[in-house]
Amino acid sequence: MPGPLRRPTGAPAWLWIPAALGAAFLLVPIIGILLRIDPGRLGEVITAPESLLAMGLSLLTATIAALISLIIGFPLGYLLATTRFRGQRLVRTLILLPLVLPPVVSGLALLYTWGRSAYLGRLLTEAGLGLAYTTAAVVVAQIFVSLPFMVMSIETAVAARGQRWELAAAELGATPTRVFFTVTVPMLVPGIMTGTVLCFARSLGEFGATLTFAGSLSGVTRTMPLQIYLVRESDPQSAIALSLLLIVVALLIIVLAYRSPHAPRLRAVRGSAEAVDGSVAPAAGDTDDGDAADGFGPTRVLDRVHDRGANASAIGRNATDTISLQATESARGIALDLDIPVGTTTAVIGRNGAGKSSMFEILTGALPAESGTLRIGDRTVFDVAAGLWPPVHARGIVHLSQHPLLFPHLSVLDNVAFGLRARGLPRESARAQAAAMLDRLGVGECAHRRPDAVSGGQAARIALARALVVDPTLLLLDEPLAALDVDVRVGTRRVLAEVLADRSAILITHDPADVTALADTLVLIDAGSAVLTAPVAEIPPAEADGAEDFLRSFCETDAHGILCSRSQQG
Repeated sequence: MPGPLRRPTGAPAWLWIPAALGAAFLLVPIIGILLRIDPGRLGEVITAPESLLAMGLSLLTATIAALISLIIGFPLGYLLATTRFRGQRLVRTLILLPLVLPPVVSGLALLYTWGRSAYLGRLLTEAGLGLAYTTAAVVVAQIFVSLPFMVMSIETAVAARGQRWELAAAELGATPTRVFFTVTVPMLVPGIMTGTVLCFARSLGEFGATLTFAGSLSGVTRTMPLQIYLVRESDPQSAIALSLLLIVVALLIIVLAYRSPHAPRLRAVRGSAEAVDGSVAPAAGDTDDGDAADGFGPTRVLDRVHDRGANASAIGRNATDTISLQATESARGIALDLDIPVGTTTAVIGRNGAGKSSMFEILTGALPAESGTLRIGDRTVFDVAAGLWPPVHARGIVHLSQHPLLFPHLSVLDNVAFGLRARGLPRESARAQAAAMLDRLGVGECAHRRPDAVSGGQAARIALARALVVDPTLLLLDEPLAALDVDVRVGTRRVLAEVLADRSAILITHDPADVTALADTLVLIDAGSAVLTAPVAEIPPAEADGAEDFLRSFCETDAHGILCSRSQQG
């Protein structure tokens, strides 16, 4: 009978040897100190007044130091991860320097800066705020050596996560401050927890800087590490017992912190659909009964294409009925000059790297244009020459990517209501409108789930609901169906066709079915420029050689031969 199957870990077996050596290197000294304990004196030493006083002072000062490190270290780490400024590497190096300085050197640096004989310290002393040899000096020393841990934890967490969620929130109309407190901080809670625990643990064990800067005054500056050092020669058993107490307290803090629901942890690997049971659960109406059953059969699509083409030809003759974009950005080779109809869907195609995503970034404001204008109807969104470049949240342009970017700390309902709340709508009204939009898109049953408890098709529709409920001036869709299974894609495409009617939308796609089912106008981007703009029903042959080859290949993938039928004639 075959043995039980083993789940592959992906790690070479030989890694267990150095891993075991590393664990032993850390654990054996702890075991060694435990073996030297005299149980008979343990209670007496721990409950001694001096011990309790030192332990209480250590816990108090370490807590204060960790909180202050969080308050000043979080902004510092976040800015280092998200902004670029002259001398940034030097600033980061100096901030992290206390990590590698010997503690006594840190203490001397503090003493010669804030000590009574130092210039700044003398000013504080004259003002009655002298630091040296006070409990406040203990806190200052602990902050000095532990703050880099907070900065490093936050900077690493932000860099690993990126800022895609912040950009999505800004596009929904949230101001930078609102984005910071409702998206950034909640999503960085694991990093905050890690940094805080590290700061507390480092402060709890701080010795050299504290002794040098604050001294060792009982009840004032003598923390537990100093108490252990004081008694280690005269009474080794007391030092061992106090060390055990410090170890137990540190372990307790770490265990409690990492049992928090917000603590970083490994999650089980899920399937691609992200459903609760790991299965691919298509959303309501996501059936694959064929294109004809979905309303996108050849005859129906051809009728829609010709109807939309006539509408697209009629629209755009008046400047107030067009979306007009002129923009240049030399670093990415962008030189766009584009006019497309308002109130319709425009499909944008082109090779990878042609500039499609860069165009979206310019439209949303994520990528500054060197020159150009954007006008939607009679409204000027930006005009670089006139100094008009509004922030992302003030444009009314929402970008929906192929990754839904649902806020993981919010329920589905609150995700969809986010943009309405950012615009000042009361919570109940925002949630009511959000629920109505979810019902319209067939995912109302997901309202009270978390984003990680819905399928891929459902997540795509939820993200669409979040974008549509704020009624954006312009909706940008970047391959929103590309990551979906075929059957889910068909149903979601049908929903998109319904909700995009009479809306201004631009769709980046590599799928001819998206163009024939959703778009009124086709734009071909090549080398950062729009080389072809035409109604879907009237696509002429492209004139540029490279673009012509791409368009021909694109047309050949049209299963029904509808999209580019005219471009292939003659």
